[in-house]
Amino acid sequence: MPGEGTAARGTVAGRAGTDTAPAGGHGTAGKRGARAGRARRHRAPRTLTALAVLWTCFAVVQHLLSGRWWVMLVPDLVPPIAFLLVPVLLIVWAGVAALRRRGRAAAEGSGARESGGAAGTAPGDSAVSGARSRPDGPVAEPDTGRADGRPGHPVPRPGRHRAVLLLVCCLALVSASVSWSRNGVRLTALTHHVSSTAGDLRVVSWNTTWWGQDVDTDRFWQTLRAQRADVYLLQEYLHGVDYRQENLRPVDDLARIHREFPGYYVVTRGELITLSRFPVIGSKLVGTGQSVAGRPDAPWLEVYRAVKTLRVDIRVHGRSLSLYNVHIPVQIDPGPQLISPGFFGMLRDRQRTRTAQFRGLNAELREQRAKGTAALVAGDFNSSPAMGEMQELRSTMRDAADSGTDLYPHSWNELVTVLGLWRLDWAFSTGPVTVDSYRFDDMNRLSDHRAQVMEVSL
Repeated sequence: MPGEGTAARGTVAGRAGTDTAPAGGHGTAGKRGARAGRARRHRAPRTLTALAVLWTCFAVVQHLLSGRWWVMLVPDLVPPIAFLLVPVLLIVWAGVAALRRRGRAAAEGSGARESGGAAGTAPGDSAVSGARSRPDGPVAEPDTGRADGRPGHPVPRPGRHRAVLLLVCCLALVSASVSWSRNGVRLTALTHHVSSTAGDLRVVSWNTTWWGQDVDTDRFWQTLRAQRADVYLLQEYLHGVDYRQENLRPVDDLARIHREFPGYYVVTRGELITLSRFPVIGSKLVGTGQSVAGRPDAPWLEVYRAVKTLRVDIRVHGRSLSLYNVHIPVQIDPGPQLISPGFFGMLRDRQRTRTAQFRGLNAELREQRAKGTAALVAGDFNSSPAMGEMQELRSTMRDAADSGTDLYPHSWNELVTVLGLWRLDWAFSTGPVTVDSYRFDDMNRLSDHRAQVMEVSL
């Protein structure tokens, strides 16, 4: 009967509506989850690309401006090894992202094949994927160009992701190559064999940190003597209260030095002191130190600020050797100016002071190289391999670390192990002099610097 047919159809429609409503709800939630997953997957490549671009820009700017612009004294504090580790991590991240994406694509492809097979065996199902049924046959859905048929969700393009990951790898390689000479890694250590024969003399260079003021005095002298060096190039021959220069004061420990090292020649000026078992044939104040040369009565603080390179010439088995004891001022004053409005003024002053010291030392060494003089330069340069001020020395002199076995030589900080990421102490040679072996020695935690120990032949 017509009424019964209508009622039956109404009942069926009502059941269908009841059954499909929850399904529609679950479908909406599933789509939201899928969209969130896609958003996360799209965010990761963007984040990776942004990091790669930022790091590459930083590496290029640091390479071009370090040592030339005072602002760079702050980013120059980055541990040199970061210029190698960050590009490596970017490449590893890109590789992991590529593998994960490949795994997801394989899983989705397998799931699609299984769904297609199941659909093909179900009676009455359409053989056309994504088609809707009509009485006269299946009709394919139009391609909306979207993953879910809705605006704002583009179909993933594997080629685009591959291009992004390739771009990240290229940027990482560019940044690593630009900063390769500044990452502090010495690949020569992998092939260098330390000579078993002793050189003509043993040289130790060490920043004593206020001449052992805050440590046991006897242990300080025992540690120095234990090195059994022919030459000691020592820095910070002074005492102090804090890091303000006006509170530093000179030390007069010559009597103890002669007792501990009988027969050694001693030359000192300001905070620098050189001890030599070989005869001293001359000395000179280098660079800004010339302003107090010939002025034995100059105020000690003026001498301290001016004299940062002390040259001492010695005679070794009938041959002369020029020794340069160096202590370049630290790039950032660790005193109260760190948190004061004068911070930027302090940076500008430090840049001027450091530039003047490097300029004077480099000019002196250019003259020595032109003469073919045997020279050894060592000390605390307060400069890492990443800093531009070191480039002339490193490009024109022989780095003693090439004669060592440390893949990543570092000299600071001995007191805090996790901060042992910087090489601030350097040694260079030029002319007819060879560094046969080179290493950093721990000095019983008497200083925040490790000592440079080298065997030298003429």
